Amino acid sequence: MGINVNMDYSTLFSSMSGASSSNNYLSGLSGMLSDYSSIKNGSYGKLVSAYYKKIDGENSSSKADDSKDAKAAEKSKSQQAAAEKKKYSSIASSANALEESAEKLTNSGADSIFEKAWKTKTDEDGKTSQVYDYNEEKIVSAVSDFVTKYNSLASASADASDTNTSTRASYMAKITNSFKDELSSIGISVSDKGKLSLDKDKMKEAGMESVKNILGNRSGYAYQMSSSASSIESAASKAASNSSTYSKSGSITPDYSSIMDSFI
Repeated sequence: MGINVNMDYSTLFSSMSGASSSNNYLSGLSGMLSDYSSIKNGSYGKLVSAYYKKIDGENSSSKADDSKDAKAAEKSKSQQAAAEKKKYSSIASSANALEESAEKLTNSGADSIFEKAWKTKTDEDGKTSQVYDYNEEKIVSAVSDFVTKYNSLASASADASDTNTSTRASYMAKITNSFKDELSSIGISVSDKGKLSLDKDKMKEAGMESVKNILGNRSGYAYQMSSSASSIESAASKAASNSSTYSKSGSITPDYSSIMDSFI
């Protein structure tokens, strides 16, 4: 049998080429193993951890600034709400005081300050006699207290921003102006700023019967002031209870969605 000299060298070269591919494959595998070894040894983990620590630091600083601003705003709103509540509580208290003072002038029966009683009267000659008359000092004192309480409420409600409270306070002032002439006749004057002042001597000269007719009867000035004060108290109390503080909604935590988070 003879030897075939027509050998197919393509097979040999193909084999050599396959060897080259095999070498490339082994080289790639070696690289992957090297990467795996680096991951396993923590090189990537350390790098990723350092990166996110930097990001977290920046976010923490930003969140700290935002938190300071939010706290400052919350404190400011809280202080404003507290001031508003205090103001309207003061108005309600002043209104209640005026209402009680006005009721002393409008009470009837045994509780009326206009109830007459027997008292001793001394004339210019020094002679004494029993007269059935009003207790002048008691009435004037009650009217003086009423004037003081009225002015206190007028001052307290002057800068009320609550619509209901300010509207009712304005209505009270209008009622007072409508009684201006009658009040003047018994020694109570109304200033341009809406405040009352009492001339006790003029009131005594006018007589307690006149004072009773203007202040003490059911359609008189004091009765209408009692009703008006009650209305203001209701509005101011509601405004005080509606005062509230601001509360923040909370912070947002960044969401890092990456496969490399598993290395941290």
